[in-house]
Amino acid sequence: MADHRLISFNIGSQNVQGAVFAKSPAGGLVLQRYEHSPLLGDPAADDSRPAQTSLAVGELSNALKCKGAAVSYALPSFPVFIRFVKLPPLDIDQLDQIVEFEAQQHVPWAINDVSWAYQMVSVEGDPQVEVGLAAMKKEDLAGYHTAIVKGQLTAEGGEVAPMALYNAFRFNYPDVTDPVLLIDLGARTTNLIYIEGSRVFIRNSKLGGAEITKAIAKEFDITFQEAESRKISVGFVALGGPYADHDDPVIAATSKVIRNVLTRLHADIMRTTTHYRSQQGGSAPTMVLLAGGTAGLPFIREFFAEKLNIPTDYFNALRNVSLAGGLDPKEFGAQSHMMGELVGLAASRTGNVPFALTLQTDAVIEAKKLAKRKPYLVAATGLLAATLGALGFYYSRGAALADQRSLESQNQRAKIQGVQKEIDDLLAKKRLFDDQKKPYVDAVQLRAFWVILLNSLHQSFETDMMWFTVLEPLSQGEPVTVDLEELAKNNAADTAAGVVDNKVGTKQNLVVDAIRIRGLYRSGPESKGAQMVFSYVEKLAALPFFDLKDKAINDFVKQADTGGTDAYAHPFMFELPLVEAAKFSFSK
Repeated sequence: MADHRLISFNIGSQNVQGAVFAKSPAGGLVLQRYEHSPLLGDPAADDSRPAQTSLAVGELSNALKCKGAAVSYALPSFPVFIRFVKLPPLDIDQLDQIVEFEAQQHVPWAINDVSWAYQMVSVEGDPQVEVGLAAMKKEDLAGYHTAIVKGQLTAEGGEVAPMALYNAFRFNYPDVTDPVLLIDLGARTTNLIYIEGSRVFIRNSKLGGAEITKAIAKEFDITFQEAESRKISVGFVALGGPYADHDDPVIAATSKVIRNVLTRLHADIMRTTTHYRSQQGGSAPTMVLLAGGTAGLPFIREFFAEKLNIPTDYFNALRNVSLAGGLDPKEFGAQSHMMGELVGLAASRTGNVPFALTLQTDAVIEAKKLAKRKPYLVAATGLLAATLGALGFYYSRGAALADQRSLESQNQRAKIQGVQKEIDDLLAKKRLFDDQKKPYVDAVQLRAFWVILLNSLHQSFETDMMWFTVLEPLSQGEPVTVDLEELAKNNAADTAAGVVDNKVGTKQNLVVDAIRIRGLYRSGPESKGAQMVFSYVEKLAALPFFDLKDKAINDFVKQADTGGTDAYAHPFMFELPLVEAAKFSFSK
């Protein structure tokens, strides 16, 4: 049965989003499902990002019930080179060669090491030809494509996020013809999309949400994760001028740090606008729309309205999108400025978008070439069959010759059957080897999992007033580890008593579905007491490893002894269930 769903995935540096759309009878879009999964945003954790992304995509494909489906996915802009190039008047047949030459001149990497594509964006009546060019290192593109494949999804290629966002604007604001500046405030970059009639121009700034977090971390000498938490919980843009500072000096200082970074971003926007007007022949924007996760900072709209001195509002990616029953319009209205790429990808699947540019891996390109050749191969096979049929009819007139050919065919069939048996035996051996290597592959992947998990547990500490003493993997509530020395003593005692039961050699296959952590915390004037244990577990709920979302934290903290006030430290214990994708087998 054909799958008519339009499934979109937006892979960002701090968040992975997924959505399922359907076409409405009128030709529009209907949002049916939406899920997202956070990633560790610290740039220092980039080495673990492929594993995080694969895990997040797998979680979302389960939640959206779309495993095995064909999807469209958006690539983040920070690893992609985007450039708009004007070409002199030329014959359209020469366009591919000219653009390839321009790509070699502009792309900062060797042309053989990148996947690149282009699209004409010329304005009607302009004698010059203008193209939008996008390029990405093949190894980086393969990493994102692998994350999609590991999530048991299929895709022909990835669309660049700001171009998908531009398609979403065209889908939702067909009535807007005045010059618009769409500011996409992401984590690593801020994409500046200038839209004027059928004209589009895209540039990005390296100043994004992560730059704000790093500035907060530097100002207060705290970790990136602590700064990110502070930015989300109490951060806002200081209004400046006659407005009074916040009563809390820490919050006031945080708001000023945020304003300083955004002031630098404003300078980048002004430089880019000047370039767009002078070099691209564009007009000054008359309206600003804000999109992206960082656009959710309080008073950021007021900041840009003041600095740019033009009307400023939030981008509504669901302006022309209907919501399926069960989805809260108020909830999605508050976060619609973050869903533009998802809507643009879905609109692209309908085939009615102005920017249809996709970056494809070498494997996908070869598969598409083979698919194009299939009709010719089928035709050649049919012609060959017809020729053989004519020859067979001709030679059927000779009974003796027909018998001889029949005998030859039988002999050939026997040979083929012998070769087929050899092939079947080799395939059986291959399956055996695959089964034998699986535990070793799982062990390597599990080693990386524990490194990432322990690093995440460590980065979630907010104080040195608590520490761990024991970390135990659990299977159905029981530890999977065993004290071999203690078992050996018990076995020796049983042997002396005439009981033979060597438990040390027993092997069991278990599934680790939770971890138990024991530790101590100190009490004192600066300590929050047992509350710091509950606060720590609440913070772990944001990690992609534990199944704690929308659940009561008290159910997982098994012990947080307040003890006597004279005690140096008090014990605590909590058990954290793992999400389905993080569970693993364990043999003992």
